[in-house]
Amino acid sequence: TMPSNCIGSQFNDSKVYPKLRSKLKRSWPDVESGNDTRFWEGEWNKHGKCSERTLNQFQYFERSHEMWNFHNITEILKNASIVPHPTQTWSYADIVAPIKAATKRTPLLRCRQDKNTE
Repeated sequence: TMPSNCIGSQFNDSKVYPKLRSKLKRSWPDVESGNDTRFWEGEWNKHGKCSERTLNQFQYFERSHEMWNFHNITEILKNASIVPHPTQTWSYADIVAPIKAATKRTPLLRCRQDKNTE
């Protein structure tokens, strides 16, 4: 389980901007509402504060970006020939299998309708 709701400092967006903002927009965007800053604030306040003994806020977000680079899911899927295609579809298992093989972890995935195709 992930530690959550620990006591610590509140989110301070000046720790993220400007150095990390562009990196995080790529590696850890808010795919639900599109409000990245609010999303990052929620992640820090719920989980990041629990790491504050070893990682300050900047280091927490920097580490999340490094983890994304280390396990680049887009590249993992591309290497498994799972790429966007107008008619090709894949099952949940098809997508999970190469990620699990590469990361040695079972990913938790959710589907979301692409607003551009509605």
